[in-house]
Amino acid sequence: MMKSISRVFAFILVIGIVFGQLLESRAEEVFRFRGYYITFMRMPTMGLTAWKQTVDCVQADGGNTLLLWMAGAFRSKKFPVTWQYNREHKNVESDFARELIEYAHAKKIKVLLAFTPFAYDGVNQYPIEHPELKAIQRNGSTAQFWGMHSWGYNLCPSQPASQQFLLEYVREMFFEFYPNADGLMIESSDYAICFCPDCKERFFNQEYKFVKQISEEVWQRKPDAMILVYPHYFSGRKVPGFDVAAAKQPFDPRWTLFFTPHSAHIDPGLIQRSKTSILWDDSPTRGTPARIREAATNAQQSKITGFVPSLEAYSFVMEHPEGGEAHLVGKRLKPFGFEWLTDGQMPFNELLVRVNRMAYREFTRNPDLPDAEFKKVLGAEILGSRSNAQAIDDLLFVQESVFFDRSWWSASPLLIPDFLKERATREKWSAERLAGYRKRLESLRQIERLR
Repeated sequence: MMKSISRVFAFILVIGIVFGQLLESRAEEVFRFRGYYITFMRMPTMGLTAWKQTVDCVQADGGNTLLLWMAGAFRSKKFPVTWQYNREHKNVESDFARELIEYAHAKKIKVLLAFTPFAYDGVNQYPIEHPELKAIQRNGSTAQFWGMHSWGYNLCPSQPASQQFLLEYVREMFFEFYPNADGLMIESSDYAICFCPDCKERFFNQEYKFVKQISEEVWQRKPDAMILVYPHYFSGRKVPGFDVAAAKQPFDPRWTLFFTPHSAHIDPGLIQRSKTSILWDDSPTRGTPARIREAATNAQQSKITGFVPSLEAYSFVMEHPEGGEAHLVGKRLKPFGFEWLTDGQMPFNELLVRVNRMAYREFTRNPDLPDAEFKKVLGAEILGSRSNAQAIDDLLFVQESVFFDRSWWSASPLLIPDFLKERATREKWSAERLAGYRKRLESLRQIERLR
């Protein structure tokens, strides 16, 4: 009799262990792809050691995917104009990205190289030497001189010379410089397209020609390569920001679809047709734990298989008032606007960034994690023995305030009185908005007095 009871208890114990392991496995598989989108090209001061520390952060946060924006940040031999603006970048000075990719592989993290076809960093420098390839604006004039760090002109994809340049540039980047990378992220422009007679409503069909060809070439050499593409080539829907229709090209299931809140809206029909998909948003860079959980929940409910948001920290010298911050022109930016950081210092272990990183780690494991449970984890890991409910709430309020209304280039105007005054005047802020700033500032002062 006793033996029978023992066997029953043993069986229950085994079932419990197996069930627990199954639940744990499922919790870790909420998202097949986790990690960060990091603008390598706009962080020129960090060397290999700091970038390895960054990879360590990705691993610590449960990441297995790193989207490394590479265009403009490697010393192209065929097209030197693509990196001249960025010649002080540590990877341009002494190429270490291949070693960095190997380091990521040792941490079981895939690295995809990111670029934008016919626009943005590095690529937009080519029309400076070849103005005949500039795109045309809707009003019929040539492309506007614009950018973020890399100021230049977007190209017309209908011109064969533009297609040839981009193919050769990406071939050089992927096949010659970094053949150990795991794939590409092809990030369609969110600020400008071409409206010449050959583009207009067919712009995304013209861009697709390049996307299709470079994808086939990559898969031919590396069949398991992961290639991220936007829905603009397949959905037929209006593309946000441009008021033109997307293309309706055939979708190859080897592609991974990439969605963003501002420029590539979630498309349930396409998600059903794809094996893999990824959602991006800016919440770790500019938001709060609450926003991170909201984005993770949105991705889960939309049946998207990956959540790989922005973790961007600019450190270039600003030459133009890119976000209206005229006070930053001529100065080297500090990551997240943290003025205390030294040049080249890895910024992702700073306290207020760690708050968002922990939120990303916990909410990608379980988007339904209650606030109380998240606060327990946050308090234990950051505050330790000093943790209590008020201290945790104060920490979250400080994080929210420093990131409150911040731009890609600076911390919250709350921390920069002169900029706050200038911006409030320029944008004609309401009395209610200014009162909100005053209330937040007084709360911060109260926290400081209590410490």
